[in-house]
Amino acid sequence: MPIFYTQLLFLLLSLLLLLLLLLLLLLLSLLLLLLLLLLLLLLSLLLLLLLLLLLLLLLLLLLLLLLLLLLLLLLLLLLLLSLLLLSLSLSLFILLLSLLSLL
Repeated sequence: MPIFYTQLLFLLLSLLLLLLLLLLLLLLSLLLLLLLLLLLLLLSLLLLLLLLLLLLLLLLLLLLLLLLLLLLLLLLLLLLLSLLLLSLSLSLFILLLSLLSLL
């Protein structure tokens, strides 16, 4: 009968060792899952940062477009002012010619 008990003890120890190995494997898989989740979080934060950078770039482009539009309006205003000055000088020239013709 002692052989049966030693075999039983060996089987019990083997099962315990297998259980410990399975627990270790489970722990390693959970650690790997946690690492993958952390990596996913890091990638999502990086994507969010990239999206914010893109939004900032778009805002800068919009600001440049607005500045260009303002510059164009200023140029148009200068053109209108020059046309007004040309018209004024032309009318002064006509007035001068009419005054000279009266003399």
